[in-house]
Amino acid sequence: MSTIVILIIAALAVVLAIGMAYVPLRLLLGHIARNVREFIERQRERRAVHRATADRRKV
Repeated sequence: MSTIVILIIAALAVVLAIGMAYVPLRLLLGHIARNVREFIERQRERRAVHRATADRRKV
């Protein structure tokens, strides 16, 4: 009987650890994704601005 209790406690500890790691990971990934999205938008806006010099990439 005590083996079953130990296994249940161990399983609960694993589930709790995974649950407590999941939330910060999702927050971190959301923050990184938001930063990448903003960076891409800034790059698009910067490339869309007309420059006085010719664009070397299209030559």
